Amino acid sequence: MNGLHNGGMKEYFPYESQVTYSCGDSLSLIGESSIYCTSDGVNMMWSGPAPQCKVVRCPRPEVGNGRVTTTRQAFTYGVTVRFSCLEGYLLHGSRVSQCQDDNTWNPPVPSCQPVQCSKPDVQNGRMVNALDEKMWYNVNESITFKCSPGYQFSDHWYLPTTDSFSITCSANGNWTALPKCKKQSNTEECAGARESKEFLHCDVPLTELGTLLELKKLYLEIQKLKREIKKL
Repeated sequence: MNGLHNGGMKEYFPYESQVTYSCGDSLSLIGESSIYCTSDGVNMMWSGPAPQCKVVRCPRPEVGNGRVTTTRQAFTYGVTVRFSCLEGYLLHGSRVSQCQDDNTWNPPVPSCQPVQCSKPDVQNGRMVNALDEKMWYNVNESITFKCSPGYQFSDHWYLPTTDSFSITCSANGNWTALPKCKKQSNTEECAGARESKEFLHCDVPLTELGTLLELKKLYLEIQKLKREIKKL
């Protein structure tokens, strides 16, 4: 119905002959566009059923907080569209969908949900505000940590042990660099002195050696100050 094929008005078609179908304007061809005459060894038959010519119009796909990649105004059978989400949102479902012969999209149109970061795990650390603790956090939400007693921020040794460290949930669903708390040691100053001593046995220019020793001296003074602050 509403279509034609290139076989003309013939009533019978010889073995292996093929016919190709087309549909009228604004109609979609559903099924195989071409079929051919074949045999099961006894009976002659067509390779498949003739296609259908139907009006197929899928509704325009809409995704809240997302985008649809298309310039089409009408969505006919077989049309494919792609989806993406705005920054801070995560796509749930398929990124690609196709218009079906029953006027629906398959896979179904996805949704864009707000990105969230899972609860961070900081070994030997705790949140400054216990009320901040929850399983999920929204983008740009920040929380602050302190190291447990006897521990200090390992990647930020210049911070006194009483200081805190804040992290923020990023739009990609990850936290900014998590703090690391390591156990405090009374031998750090000695280790630093041993390292400085080793430079005396290396081919280091005197000017560079002087700078290195000054840095070690500053490090030892800071460690001493941190211990004094802790005693207050």
